[in-house]
Amino acid sequence: MFTDWLVEAYYLRLFLQLSKIPHYTTLQKFTDRINIMMLGKILSSFILFTGTRHIFTSIDSTGFKITHASEYYTIRAKLRKKYAKLSIGADVLKQIICNIKVRRAPTRHDNIDFRPMIIRISKIKPLSVVVADKGYDSEDNHVLVREKLDGYSIISPRYEQVSIWKTRGKYRTEKK
Repeated sequence: MFTDWLVEAYYLRLFLQLSKIPHYTTLQKFTDRINIMMLGKILSSFILFTGTRHIFTSIDSTGFKITHASEYYTIRAKLRKKYAKLSIGADVLKQIICNIKVRRAPTRHDNIDFRPMIIRISKIKPLSVVVADKGYDSEDNHVLVREKLDGYSIISPRYEQVSIWKTRGKYRTEKK
């Protein structure tokens, strides 16, 4: 689908100086061969190229099925369901991906990837604001962003119905 989209993305092709659109198998081979550290450097170079001074970042994750087997076949053959979890940190204002993390353990919560991803993003450029959903609600995450990285965190509270006097943490009670 990316190569089909690339046909319509005239300015991106112009920026990348593509004389012709690559075949989709070329992109598949590239993704098989690239090192994750090299991919991180490529992504961070896009941020540096924009000339932005501070990153207004957002972080979220989603899960994917790895196999193409149907749900019926998976249940009947008693196969183990295989998933991958993708976490992405992006600059919201420039709409550029800053960092990604792919993990094969879907049962783990989103919060486990927050710290390393935000630290890697802050090494590219200083953070201004970090936005995340309920999966990342933790006082440690607020402390990391606000006190150690000098940014401002906006993370939705996980349990909104809990009264403010039962909520723990200085920054988590601010959100109520």
